[in-house]
Amino acid sequence: MTAEGDAAVAWTRERWVRVGDYDVRYRDAGEGPPVVLVHGLGLSADFWARNGPPLAAAGFRVLAMDLPGFGKTEGPPFLSVEDQSAWVARWADALGIGTAAYVGHSVSAQAVLQLAADHPERVAALVLAAPTGDPAPLRRLRQAAGFVMDPVFEPLGLIPAVGEPYFRAGIPRWLRTWAAAGKHDALAAARRARCPGVVVLGKHDPVVRRGFARDLAEALPGGRCIELEHGAHAVVFDAHEDFNREAVAFLREVAARG
Repeated sequence: MTAEGDAAVAWTRERWVRVGDYDVRYRDAGEGPPVVLVHGLGLSADFWARNGPPLAAAGFRVLAMDLPGFGKTEGPPFLSVEDQSAWVARWADALGIGTAAYVGHSVSAQAVLQLAADHPERVAALVLAAPTGDPAPLRRLRQAAGFVMDPVFEPLGLIPAVGEPYFRAGIPRWLRTWAAAGKHDALAAARRARCPGVVVLGKHDPVVRRGFARDLAEALPGGRCIELEHGAHAVVFDAHEDFNREAVAFLREVAARG
């Protein structure tokens, strides 16, 4: 099968699993080595609709959760990066997922990096899409400016994809979670990771500094940075075919190593 997927492979209907005090919503598709997709700030499992089924069609079991407080999962007022990482681990345990590859977008790229640093036995590989966590000075100011500019480079189809989950999460939770992520050093987490990883950027991403993306990739064992010809910060959505192709190639490479 190709990285573009097969129409017969699709997300399941909503599934739920109890994790701590919350019922966590998730979707899954396919069979094979597990790949966990962790959505970016303010979004939900549904944001991976252009990625999950194609990755499943390529021979993986693909799962995506709504982080607590986002999507349809109830949760606390905000989650730090460490909280996100811990919740992903607890959700994986609830589903009996052992070692898996993890794909994180934006702020959640920091969360899966933290998971790999704290629990290397859980993480076989990392795909970091448009990762935040740059420890450079004025990081929040530069990120905020990038987020303001980003809609100029995104397709109109992104608006309905992000509008409903943003509204559901609410501005206070979005801002608190973003502010908490600003205290996390992604490079420090990457230096502790023991698994291979790739960083994937869209050419028009105004949020992620290119030097940071390269440094992050170099901090990972055998890491590399891939800049796609298309796409902005929502690269998994607006350059999904290119992103899926690169992700599948990398994940197959890791799986082949055993």
